[in-house]
Amino acid sequence: MVTHSSGLCRTLPAALLCLVALLNALSAQAKAVTGEMLLFQDIPKVVTASRQTVSVLESPSSATIITREDILHSGFNSVAQLLRFVAGVDFFQASAAGPNVGMRGVNGAQANHVLVLVDGRPIFNPARNSNQCALIPEFPNDIERIEVVRGPGSALYGSHAFAGVINIITRTPEEIDGIDLMASPGTFGSGLYNFNAGARKGKLQYKLLGGWTQVSSPSDHHNQVKGLMKFSGELGYTWQPGRRADLSFGISSGSVAVLPMNAVDTFDQDGEDGFLRARLALDDTHLDLWWRHHNTSADIMYITSEEEHDWKFDNVNLTGYHQFRWSSHETVAGAEIRTSSLGATSYDDWHNQFLYGIFMEDRWRLPGSFNLFISARYDHHPLAGGSFSPRFSLVKQLGATQSLRLSASQAFKYPSYLQNYIDQTSVFPGMSFEFVHKGNRDLDPEKLISVEAAYQMWNTSGLQTMFAIFYNNYKDIIDFKFSGSPGLMKLTYDNMYDMYQYGGELDLSYRFNRSFLIRFNYSYVWKQKKDDITFGPVPTNQINSEIRYDHETGLWLDLRIHWQDSADFSTGIRPPSGSMPSPGPGFSPGEILQKLGGWHSLESYTYGDLSVGYMPGDSPLSITCAVHNLFHSRVREYPTGPEPDTTFTGRITWHF
Repeated sequence: MVTHSSGLCRTLPAALLCLVALLNALSAQAKAVTGEMLLFQDIPKVVTASRQTVSVLESPSSATIITREDILHSGFNSVAQLLRFVAGVDFFQASAAGPNVGMRGVNGAQANHVLVLVDGRPIFNPARNSNQCALIPEFPNDIERIEVVRGPGSALYGSHAFAGVINIITRTPEEIDGIDLMASPGTFGSGLYNFNAGARKGKLQYKLLGGWTQVSSPSDHHNQVKGLMKFSGELGYTWQPGRRADLSFGISSGSVAVLPMNAVDTFDQDGEDGFLRARLALDDTHLDLWWRHHNTSADIMYITSEEEHDWKFDNVNLTGYHQFRWSSHETVAGAEIRTSSLGATSYDDWHNQFLYGIFMEDRWRLPGSFNLFISARYDHHPLAGGSFSPRFSLVKQLGATQSLRLSASQAFKYPSYLQNYIDQTSVFPGMSFEFVHKGNRDLDPEKLISVEAAYQMWNTSGLQTMFAIFYNNYKDIIDFKFSGSPGLMKLTYDNMYDMYQYGGELDLSYRFNRSFLIRFNYSYVWKQKKDDITFGPVPTNQINSEIRYDHETGLWLDLRIHWQDSADFSTGIRPPSGSMPSPGPGFSPGEILQKLGGWHSLESYTYGDLSVGYMPGDSPLSITCAVHNLFHSRVREYPTGPEPDTTFTGRITWHF
């Protein structure tokens, strides 16, 4: 460990300084632009990184913004698919309807180390702590932007914001201002059909969304079509600027494909997922109360035994915070409480949890164009106990368009309901042994200590870049613990190991004029293996590039290419050190382990998307056509996942 980390400390600062010098030279050579172009290139602002509105140059964490223009140009009908081309993001297509998203080398079958928010509301499933993006009751054409914050976020958001935070920010009723009807059919039975309606009438604002989406696996589309009905709405009242109250709701009902915790085949999960939410903003004081209900069932095939399992949970969450403004300080302080009732009716009894946390962040403006962000949060879990998460970020402004940042932070992630509670014994037909799944009430939270250095430039001449390097040290990682004896195979969980990794991201974009844009990003992650275990199938190297052309008539073309090198990963249970039980006639222990998990490899591959469209500024009609997986890559990203194929989507939207 010492050899790797010391080498990193010697070489990375030198690389950072060289890159700063190079980009300063590029910036000096950039051509002058008109006032219209200067306005077009305003430095964007983010809210997710600090719960305060800051520019990307002042952000205490590395942040990327996926704009509405990016979303519409992609042609994607999936929110998660939009993230494949972001630097530092690890995309993992484990099942047809369930792509998983991780960051900076932390990914896997459950993708439960990144917190995904919709307008600040978490969407994770506490049963496995995973993000089921397919259940989000939103549609891509209703999204205004997506803020992707890389690096630990527990200092503000608590557990689950382990490796980063993704905040999906939807359009306001004023931004919709009418009705949108959209139809987007695709190959292999996939499609999305929805309507959006929103407007402001005096002090009242309303918004209604509804539609149907279905996702199919191209390799087996007759059996792998998953459909969801989605409906959501919002009613708001603004009685004066800065003072607003709103009520919102959402529901998703239907079927999705789910990958279980161990590496058996995916299965269908049917049921409903919905929420009710009330928010109140009184100038600098904000209150957010929401209730989420989840009720699903599935027929799960474990080797030769098929059983029906029902999952249910209810979360009630209240978050409140206030922003204090001083002469040289801006402070956000707040608290969060949550009650969770969870049950898997075919597994175990119901369990109730009460969790709470307090947090604060102070932004201190120092002489010499320095900004110091000091953040801290304390959380408490009924089984895992208390966790403290600090973060320190020092940002140096280099003129109006550049900045340097140094950050240090600590994050944590609490065990899931499955890891804590689930106790089950299964007897498989034709096998002479029992399979016991045992929860562990004594698990400690996983921990992450991270340091990062970053340089950013947002130049109004059209050149933008970000370069970041990081070092992550993980403690108490939870993993399967497997044991065997004659007539018995036992699976439980424990804090199994520590590990570390380091890497970086380079993100460049240049807009030659209002019509022509090119982008390039590169991500590198070196991962330590611990007992042949890594955080999912994350490649060491990834490259993304994009060329976009927008003609003044409204015609446009967008080509995106993603390449990643090979990766190896463990998908499940490892063999015990002792003897294995005999599964029964016709089975071998090796076959059982191969079914439940094992060591796998993912080949390198190239993935491309080509989309063309027509979006005239003065017309209510827009048309998009896209080819996904342009190069017909057939690399399966997960052993039991879908085999990719080339697919086509079309989209027609009418606004009135």
